[in-house]
Amino acid sequence: MNYKMFVTALAVFALSWSASAQKVEMPKYQRSSLHMVLLETDTEALSNSTAYVANKEELADYWGKYPFPEKYDSLVINLKGINAGAPKGSLIALINEYQGRLDQLSIAEAKDLMSKLTSGKEYNQSLVECIEKTIQEEKLGNQIVRQWFDIKDDGSYDKDSKLIARRAGYNASQADIAKANATTRGVRAIIDEGENLLSNSFVTFSKLELYESEPVAAFVRDLALVISGFLPGPAQLAGAATAETTYLATKNGYTANTTTALYKLEWNEEIKNTFYAMFKGDKIDMKAFNAYTFPMTFVGIDKASSMTIDAAGGFKELVGKDGKPDSLLIQQTMVRNIDKILAKMQGQYEVFAPACQIISTNPVLLADMGMKEGLEGGESFNLLEPVYNEKTQKTEWKSIGVVKVDKKQIWDNRYSLVDKKEDTGVKGTVLSANKKAAPGMVVRQVVKPKK
Repeated sequence: MNYKMFVTALAVFALSWSASAQKVEMPKYQRSSLHMVLLETDTEALSNSTAYVANKEELADYWGKYPFPEKYDSLVINLKGINAGAPKGSLIALINEYQGRLDQLSIAEAKDLMSKLTSGKEYNQSLVECIEKTIQEEKLGNQIVRQWFDIKDDGSYDKDSKLIARRAGYNASQADIAKANATTRGVRAIIDEGENLLSNSFVTFSKLELYESEPVAAFVRDLALVISGFLPGPAQLAGAATAETTYLATKNGYTANTTTALYKLEWNEEIKNTFYAMFKGDKIDMKAFNAYTFPMTFVGIDKASSMTIDAAGGFKELVGKDGKPDSLLIQQTMVRNIDKILAKMQGQYEVFAPACQIISTNPVLLADMGMKEGLEGGESFNLLEPVYNEKTQKTEWKSIGVVKVDKKQIWDNRYSLVDKKEDTGVKGTVLSANKKAAPGMVVRQVVKPKK
């Protein structure tokens, strides 16, 4: 056995020993960090209707009850919410604008309206414009960098780099080097260890919606009927039938939407060198720091929807006497829908996909993840083991195979307030077998890029 194979085997042994005996500290997987911002927008009830549409105060209350996702470390920055006004192309705004005059639309106008309702491009662009204006005005990237180094207004900073040290998992001798060198050399030592932490700092901006489903479903059906009315006989009948079927499938209960834009801190050699140059003696030149804008990169924007109804129509029992949805049911639906959009983005953007620990290999391979992370069965995950890099003298995570989620054994770890779930005592989701797997290793989803 050569040296590299020996070190790899030793690392795997250490993981197994750590998990069972808690005597050996396993290598630390550097998690991504996340901050979440609410987009507050003006909302209006559906015109010519008594339909329920949640106002921004209600939505802010549901957002405040969302438990932070445990697969990420939290970034603590000042920006908590943005007033996004009334974004163009919102579902409710379009319905209010066109309700009662759909029969006046030409085929081109009707198709254009349907495209706006289904694609959300105009709505998304309106939100992104608002977000990026705020990012520039608030210097969001600067706020993130300040948190990592605990930079004070006078330019002093945490020379022990406690936050980076704790999350990067570097040792005491490295911390001593950083502390003893309040210079570019010391700063480089700190940043080199926390490279993945800084470059994997994310911020999400989320717009919530909650409304009664029936009026919206009826509007979409009526618009589809207008479009099918321009088609020849057989196609017209088929279009009308599809419109009615869709209406029946979507008209019950209440619908929750979450539209989320994802941004990450840009961190490259040029930005690092600019940051290094700001260190003067034992302080940072705050004039230079404040004059510079640490950039945020747009990763993507997407939407997730959920309905407050089960297969048996159980939502009816949870509607209050005032006709509004039961608060516990809605809170559960809203929380799950926020989880749903995060899981959706994790499956689309590799840089945002978190790692989950293997928690057992006997009798089955079990990972600390479940339905909350959007698992439905059949998803592929890279199995990662710690490998010692002789050149860098660091432990790195390398893929040693691919495992898949068992469709019949997925842990239901979703947020629950009203669902009655039997506590089986089993935590974790079953993965396909892999003889190389050991407790403490991690898995990371094989991402399918968004089309």
